Amino acid sequence: MARTIPVIDLSPYFNPERSPAALRSLLDTVDDALCDLGFLCIKGHLISAEVIEATQNEAILFFDSPEMHKHGALARRHRSRGYTALGDIALSHAMPAGDRALPADLFERYRIGPFDLPDDDYHRSRSQTVYAPNVWPTAQPAFEPTMRGYYRAMSELSRDLMRIFALALDVPESWFDRQIDREMSSLCINHYPALRAEPAPGQLRAGPHTDYGTLTIVAPTQAPGGLQVRLRQGEWEDVQVERGTFVVNIGDMMAQWTNDRWVSTLHRVANPPADLAGSSRRLSLVYFHQPNPDTRVECIPSCKGDGVRYEPVAAGDYILDKIAAHFPKPAADPVAPVVGVSS
Repeated sequence: MARTIPVIDLSPYFNPERSPAALRSLLDTVDDALCDLGFLCIKGHLISAEVIEATQNEAILFFDSPEMHKHGALARRHRSRGYTALGDIALSHAMPAGDRALPADLFERYRIGPFDLPDDDYHRSRSQTVYAPNVWPTAQPAFEPTMRGYYRAMSELSRDLMRIFALALDVPESWFDRQIDREMSSLCINHYPALRAEPAPGQLRAGPHTDYGTLTIVAPTQAPGGLQVRLRQGEWEDVQVERGTFVVNIGDMMAQWTNDRWVSTLHRVANPPADLAGSSRRLSLVYFHQPNPDTRVECIPSCKGDGVRYEPVAAGDYILDKIAAHFPKPAADPVAPVVGVSS
């Protein structure tokens, strides 16, 4: 485990007796980590290691399936749903100073959005963007229920984390609840195949980027060539986690919501050493939590400090403005506005 990024035990929050001193210590540790680097690792949550590993295994079955199977779930009109092939994403292109001459990233992805949505005007009016329909592989029956179950588990964990965040920010525990009860979150399964050829100059498994939403929860497998976080001094530090532990970071929206009290930090997925490239296959379950599309993102009352830095913005507009540049080449089919996040 890297020394800079703390491993935080959430059990004081979930303890029914809730020792005030233990809870306060937890909240202060969370606040310090998010003020300093925007990253932390968590244990003591309510998600079992077995659930994480079963989901990873089901995902690997999909990426091991024939190309015809994978392309049957290809992200087409709604490029924010379904399978995106290797070479179709360049995360660093979406950065304000992103170099669009850099080659595409060395990963393929499957993206899942909200499901089982109410049939009402609110959701129907956004059915081409943040609530676009999901795409499921037809030749792998267990994939859909497995991913739905994991999405639900991450939604619940995100709600708990947002409540912990509220307490850490000295607002009521339920402060975010009504702003995330129609969330537009995404579950992305990122597959980094073992490298069989030398990457192009400047090419990485995932280029340097920040995330866009409130928070990200990552469950990676262990392999050479993994997540790195850029420290304040400018160097890159490896992030590794133990079994059943998640990496959590905040995105640009939460940084803006907190008036930059908390920081959204540049990160990337590095290439493995050349002598380990053949054994470097890696998979990450990445849950990008985002609030309701009409949530008004404006400075949290406890974060105003000496002045407010940002104008209020609707969360849905914020995300749509952030992600237009993910794809380095035009889609073959007409596309609706892309909805999703990075990492």
